[in-house]
Amino acid sequence: MKLQTPPSRAAYPAAIEADLARTEARMREAHATHLGYPYNLSFPTGVPDTLGQFLINNLGDPYVGSHYASEVCRHEREAISILMNLWNCRDPENFWGSIGASGTEGNLWGIYLGREALPEAVLIHSADAHYSLPKAARIQRVPAVEVASTPAGEMDLGDLARAVGELKERPVILALTCGTTMKGAHDDIAGAIRVLDDLGYGPDRRYIHIDGALNAMVLPFLPEADRAIRPSFDLPIDSISTSGHKMIGTPMPCGAIICRREHVERISRSIAYLRSDDTTLMGSRNGHAVLAIWARLMLHGSDGYARDARRCTALAQALAQRMRAAGAEVLCNPHSLTVVFPQPQERLVRRYQLASARGLAHVVVMPNVTEDLLDRFVGDWIKSIEQDQQLKKECGPLP
Repeated sequence: MKLQTPPSRAAYPAAIEADLARTEARMREAHATHLGYPYNLSFPTGVPDTLGQFLINNLGDPYVGSHYASEVCRHEREAISILMNLWNCRDPENFWGSIGASGTEGNLWGIYLGREALPEAVLIHSADAHYSLPKAARIQRVPAVEVASTPAGEMDLGDLARAVGELKERPVILALTCGTTMKGAHDDIAGAIRVLDDLGYGPDRRYIHIDGALNAMVLPFLPEADRAIRPSFDLPIDSISTSGHKMIGTPMPCGAIICRREHVERISRSIAYLRSDDTTLMGSRNGHAVLAIWARLMLHGSDGYARDARRCTALAQALAQRMRAAGAEVLCNPHSLTVVFPQPQERLVRRYQLASARGLAHVVVMPNVTEDLLDRFVGDWIKSIEQDQQLKKECGPLP
């Protein structure tokens, strides 16, 4: 097959070329001041541009492949194997994983596997859990209960015990978070399991999913992090999901999920014309995303991610200290990349693309965030405080 050569940009119609040039300039400007969302914008993938000429579709089960030859299931298995090792899958034969469209897909699939294991189960998640978890419950018509979070953002284990005690012995799908969306908090995984054990909820009455979209790729590289909050299959959990475009560092949204193989075998269906099994949410899966995750994990390696984790957590704590020294009330959880503070002026929210909700905003220190960018942000933030204070002096208190 002879592939068509893409046209040179010089041959594009003027209107299209101008539109693309504007889009590129806008992306460069947005990336230069981006601080508010957990996207790793430092992603030399190592995937040759020439592979962009091909449709790459991972159909069917990653461990079976399919009759469709334009696939990269071997790379998918190798990427998943690296994550299995990271999350302590001691016997890989007892585990299964795949690359999907996002961390949200991983959460949706984790809740689905839990529902199939325990059809009468109730989903329990914290008030700080990602919105995809209650959405997964609505889509699948699984009853959901929200339990309180502590002020720092992790699940309140006392309220978990209360909620489970009120279920009248219905089984539980427990969704825990490793790096909450707004506060970067880590649920106490071991503590939550003890709560369930104490209430008589053994492995046959519970399914435990870990949403590790961000910090499941941070805590395993920090030996000082408490084992109770680390995502690990050494604990009796059932599945973990993470995002590819966050700490892993891919140029497109994607994600990965790993679970105990028994749960996938329960839902697997043979698809004759694929010569494979249906074990994933999407029938067609993006092979380019697979290659991007595979290349990042292979080339950046454990040492690279350990450097990123140490540097980013140190910069986050340093930023928190600088803002506290300037008089702000700041939260930065241990081993977190997220610095939370009162929402500043709207121009700062827009300039630095700060995520904000209920009067709070945050900065997420990702590997692409430089000390210079943080210096500029702190300088602008201090100026905004001084302007607010001057305005109050000039206008006096509100009536």
